[in-house]
Amino acid sequence: MKAIVRNILLACIISMFAFFGAVGRKHTSDKMTDAQKAEARKETITCLAVAFLACGACAWRCNVLYKRLNEEREYKRRFNEYSRNSAFNRRY
Repeated sequence: MKAIVRNILLACIISMFAFFGAVGRKHTSDKMTDAQKAEARKETITCLAVAFLACGACAWRCNVLYKRLNEEREYKRRFNEYSRNSAFNRRY
């Protein structure tokens, strides 16, 4: 569970900085040339792509970790059930 929380926090930090990079840059449109405007658009799109990619990777990784945790819980439940039944049969 700690890995899932850590993964979510890391994705939040990466997304936060990427969003700040996308919306935090001040562009004075009257002094910019067309090439500078195109470069600014590319930077904004890149920052947004990084933010969404971080969120997507976080969701994928959390899904993988959650499935692994469920498999471990199921294995532990079956092992405990088997241990209880085998101890009961040996004793009586």
